Amino acid sequence: MRAAGEATRERILAAAKIEFAQFGIAGARINRIATTARASKDRLYAYFPGKSELYAAVTEQWATETTLDTGFTAENIPAYIGRLFDHFVDHPEDARLQAWAELEPSGEDIAEILRRTVEPKIAELRRGQREGLITAAIPAALLLRMLTDLARTAATHARQDAEQADGRRLAKRRAATVLAATRIVGP
Repeated sequence: MRAAGEATRERILAAAKIEFAQFGIAGARINRIATTARASKDRLYAYFPGKSELYAAVTEQWATETTLDTGFTAENIPAYIGRLFDHFVDHPEDARLQAWAELEPSGEDIAEILRRTVEPKIAELRRGQREGLITAAIPAALLLRMLTDLARTAATHARQDAEQADGRRLAKRRAATVLAATRIVGP
């Protein structure tokens, strides 16, 4: 793809991310995405055949970037939760996209993307459980969901602290979130 084409595709993805984060897949509108991206609807459809394919591309992008940005090992789940909290504070649209992914059934493509993202984390949690690093009292898949929800919810509420430039309150929320994760995963 030529540079101009790649730039247009990236503008479309960026505009779609904002749109889907705000409205979910059902409420998102291709017209608004095209306008925000400074692209025609025809150009948008040249890259993405429909709204569901565009949503899948956005989901793949945010899920991959979030995973790369936060890292994950069974040896230090609380540190991961701290990084995930930070990521969601810095990228509130990712927190909203994750919430939408859980609220709106979006088909097998989205389920497969999310499955590819979480399966290595679940396997890592199971390894940690086998090795006695973390509690085995909670099934790994449920534990991952609980921890992710903890970080996302705490970060969403902490966003106001960040916007008010109240670093102490934000740091306290982050510390409380990490402490909660420490207690949840403790063997």
